[in-house]
Amino acid sequence: MSANLKLKVRNVKTSRKTTSRARISNCKCNDNHKSCGRREDPAVEGVQEAGKELSDIFKQLKDERTAAMLVRAIRCRDARAIQNLLDCDCRVVNFFCTRDKDCVRICCQFGRYNDVTVTFDICIRRVQDECRRNNFWQF
Repeated sequence: MSANLKLKVRNVKTSRKTTSRARISNCKCNDNHKSCGRREDPAVEGVQEAGKELSDIFKQLKDERTAAMLVRAIRCRDARAIQNLLDCDCRVVNFFCTRDKDCVRICCQFGRYNDVTVTFDICIRRVQDECRRNNFWQF
């Protein structure tokens, strides 16, 4: 037998190991950092409005008289008084109690189409005398 056998190799398929690589987009965004080819999300504007409005609401509580009115309204479960302290985009959802606190749940909606909803609780510790009986402050 002859050792000089020539083989022609054609159409050889090779398999390679696939690696997980992040796709690099060749999107050229402008300097405003907006999404490429997408319209601006209206919820972003709503979140910015929420930050400004809630900051203004809580800033007014630095005043001692306003803070005292809020505490009394929560303890007396006076939704109208709380509503007068809040922005018109916010409303009192409900009042509830924990073991040693009186609480109010407030819901605020922001944005052009009310895209952003912020719900938060404000809880006030109950005042107790030395006999451990509830004693509400009279204003």
